[in-house]
Parts: sequence; C-alpha cells; structure tokens
Amino acid sequence: MGIDIVGLHSLLESFIYVEDRKRALTLGRQQIYMNSPDIRTILARTGINTQTAYNYGDYCEKFFMDMGFGSADTMDNSSYEGASIIHNLNFSVPPDLKGKYTYIFDGGTSEHVFNIPQVYENIIDLLAVGGVVCTTVPNNNFSGHGFYQFSPEFFLSCFRPKYGMKLLGLYIGKRNTDKTAWIDVNDHNHSNGGRNNATFGCSEEVYVISIARKISDDRCSLIMNPPNQYSYEEIDWKKAT
Repeated sequence: MGIDIVGLHSLLESFIYVEDRKRALTLGRQQIYMNSPDIRTILARTGINTQTAYNYGDYCEKFFMDMGFGSADTMDNSSYEGASIIHNLNFSVPPDLKGKYTYIFDGGTSEHVFNIPQVYENIIDLLAVGGVVCTTVPNNNFSGHGFYQFSPEFFLSCFRPKYGMKLLGLYIGKRNTDKTAWIDVNDHNHSNGGRNNATFGCSEEVYVISIARKISDDRCSLIMNPPNQYSYEEIDWKKAT
C-alpha cells in the first residue's frame, strides 16, 4: 500500500509522539504513491517546508531521513525490492534487532503475513522502550488484497500495558482522506460503556490507523499469553462482575 494520502497523514500524526528520531524501520520497502506538489502542500500545513522532490513510486528511505531520522531500514521477506533487512515476519526477529528502533511504520505489510500474532510480537520486540509504531492497514473493502482486514478491536487488544504498549491514537479513514475525515475509534480514550461499532457504510476502501508507544520491556508475550478481545474483557465482562 505504501505512502499515500492516508499514509502520509498517519505518519505526520504519529511523528508528534516521536521523542527520538534515531532509527526508523518500515515493514516492507514502502513506496511513495503521491506526487511532489501534493506532498509539499501537506507538509507545509504542519509547518514542514521543503523543496525536496519525491517522485511517484520512489522508495521511502529519503523521506524518513528528510524528516530527521538518523537512519531508515526496510524489512521484507524477499530481496526483490531491495530491502536492507531480509526477514520472514512469520518468525521471531533476530536478537540483534530487538530494541533497536525508535520508530516503526507499517504502511500495508502485516496483512500479507499469515502469522499475525508473531508479526505484532515482532513489532513490539523491535521497538526500543519509548519508541513509536504507526500502522496503516486495511479495515474494510480490501477483499483479495492480503490475508486480513483488521478491526480496531485488534489494536485495542494488543497495544496495551500488559504487552508493554500504550495506544496513542486509533482511527478508521477512507482512502484519499486526511485526519479531519477520519473516525476516532480509540475506546481507551472515550469508552461509552459499549463497543465502538463505528463504520463508514460505504463501498470505498477503508484503512485502520493505529499509533502506539512501547512503555516497557517487562511485559507479557502476545504468543504465550494472547489477549482477549478488548470490548469483552474491558466492558462486557466487567459489567457482569
């Protein structure tokens, strides 16, 4: 999926929370699917003025370096797009990569990996404490794109203190829209006593955008101690006790 309009706005929203821009990592070697004038216009709205040219289809490393990151690695299961790290996310990441990254972006890779619990265990492992992850992945109307489409409940369930994470933002947004048109679905912030069933009810492609910070290495494993669905555990079951 790469960096399109939703992806760029997701990145800019997540950068607000990044305290250390030392090392960035993207899952998949993400390409830019926007033209330079549009990128510069959006950046300018957030106070970032640049004359850098980003060509449609360029890979993303230069963008991250321009955003102040000291390095930008890319991870993929295949070498065909020239990723700097070749690793199959169905399996645990090597020990030397754990805790290495202060920022991780998944602009549409995890939905293509069958072993989803391991993917998100890897993301948490790869992050340094204090590091931020931003995911922009399918929520609806992407049938056939990958293995999965994600419910907000997934991120509410796994980006929790129990797993060493704090969820900072969670949205659903239609393709080609910015944050002003997204729906906030983070019940960590505004639980209404019931499940957040927000939808767009449309035939357009819809993303789910999550932003989370790693707060501890002293945590449970998503593999060995998997989460229950958030709304059942935090809302329905608590009502019954």
